[in-house]
Amino acid sequence: MDAVKIQVDPNTKLSRISADFLGFGHETSAVAQPNFFSPKNLTMVQLYRNLSTHGLIRIGGIISDHAKFVPDGTPVAQTQRAETIINQANLADLGGFARAAGWKVMWGLNLGTASKEEAVQEAVAVEAALGSSLQSFQIGNEVENLRHEYEAYHAAYLDYKSGIRAVLPNAPFSGPDSVGNWRYITNFVATESRDMKLLTIHYYRGGAGNTNATLKKLLQRDTDWDKKLGNLRQVSRENGLAYRINEINSFSGGGKPGVSDTFASALWCLDYLFILASYECEGVNMETDINQLGFISHYSPIVHDEAGHCSARPEYYGMLAFALAGKGELLKLVLEKADINLSAYATRDHDGLLWITVVNKDFARDAAMETTLPEGYSGAEAFWLRAPSMESKDRVALAGAEVSVDGTWTPGTPEKVMVTDGTAHLLAPHASAALLQLR
Repeated sequence: MDAVKIQVDPNTKLSRISADFLGFGHETSAVAQPNFFSPKNLTMVQLYRNLSTHGLIRIGGIISDHAKFVPDGTPVAQTQRAETIINQANLADLGGFARAAGWKVMWGLNLGTASKEEAVQEAVAVEAALGSSLQSFQIGNEVENLRHEYEAYHAAYLDYKSGIRAVLPNAPFSGPDSVGNWRYITNFVATESRDMKLLTIHYYRGGAGNTNATLKKLLQRDTDWDKKLGNLRQVSRENGLAYRINEINSFSGGGKPGVSDTFASALWCLDYLFILASYECEGVNMETDINQLGFISHYSPIVHDEAGHCSARPEYYGMLAFALAGKGELLKLVLEKADINLSAYATRDHDGLLWITVVNKDFARDAAMETTLPEGYSGAEAFWLRAPSMESKDRVALAGAEVSVDGTWTPGTPEKVMVTDGTAHLLAPHASAALLQLR
């Protein structure tokens, strides 16, 4: 069994975890679905509120560049090969849902197939429906694929923005909504940083169609992306501008069945949320629901059936675990371990409680953990994130409880952790995560 030693420095703060760190990303076609984004969809409202009372919904994706606002039109949710139609009633429902959940909305406007005048009309309607729930507008999705030269994209962006500001003088904007082109990002920040709410970029571990879209790859650390996160943190610091990964999930193209919809995705998600927080990321929008290809993505944390009833998939539990322990301040932590796929993070929440989250992503090796309790702490309790196996698609539980059919989640009693001579001892089995609350 692998030995793991953890020591927390409660006096060294690494970063602040924003209150709206957690979010979801939806294709615009989701808004056209009947009775989905609605304050009457009480289960989905509850699933959102389990995670946060003030998160962020991103509406956009590829469909945003193939969508049209028709005030009294018949709503139609289409793939990227056709035109999605949303109407005023859809926007009113979205506004009601956002207010019921307490979340704000980032709205993507059509730079792909719409005119500036159509975008202005849509922006006015969105602002009227959302009111104070509107976080910002974005102009175009993965813009380097829409305008292959940055100068052409930026000129179009300015044209759209000036048209919107002519009728909505205080309209807020985020961008560039990039797939990762560093030239687009740095040029955009250089000219727009003083007039932006957030710098936004997308991330996927890879494509679902690749042969290496496996459980093993998902659970390996993406060191190349770590370097980009370091660059994003630097750009953010230099310009006083927060950045957000506003479209993110395991494998693009709807996810890989047998990988993206398993318990492994919950462990990946929990670990990756903490990685992003450690790079001072402002938050994430986990992509979910109907995708640009017209089916509900395998990686979706929340899914719904034909009757509209919503339920939680494994990845949702990773977000739920982060909602429990990923609050307040991220603290310095020293981890000593053998060659085992395990990570650990320390946080101090707004009530002053100290948490240590240990994610054992190893397929076979358990870990015997020894955690030195900081001064002033003498006990610990553990909340577990577990499932029968890495490949499990159901029977996932956090703190001994599954999410109920009505969307509620009530944690069970935490497990007492043995403490001797100021050190907490705990066995962390492979394919599990432990959330330790120190007392």
